[in-house]
Amino acid sequence: MAPAMTMALAVAGSKWRFAAVSVCLLVVMAMLAESSAAGMCNPNALYPCLRAIQGARPPPPSAQCCMVVRRADKNCMCAQLRSSSFPAQMVNNGLQLPKKCGRTDLGGFRCGRYIFPK
Repeated sequence: MAPAMTMALAVAGSKWRFAAVSVCLLVVMAMLAESSAAGMCNPNALYPCLRAIQGARPPPPSAQCCMVVRRADKNCMCAQLRSSSFPAQMVNNGLQLPKKCGRTDLGGFRCGRYIFPK
């Protein structure tokens, strides 16, 4: 087989593997979102929102993030935001997620020393 053809097949194979891994990752993330929706307190439930809570000016939450936020149990979400794994900036950004995602029932809900904005 010619070296160029071998290289083309290798690249095509790696793209296929990348696509398969990506699909698997999406399925796992959807399962995590569903477990959070069922009221189970999953420590990884906010994973789809990670980009939306990082930094001083995070991007808007994704549709998948908002789906998780709208379905999350408020006490579970509060516990995740208050965990020691999130720095203060991320907690403050996380408190904004319900409002950004159109969830109104958390406005004014006290989460430890934090309060979800109205």
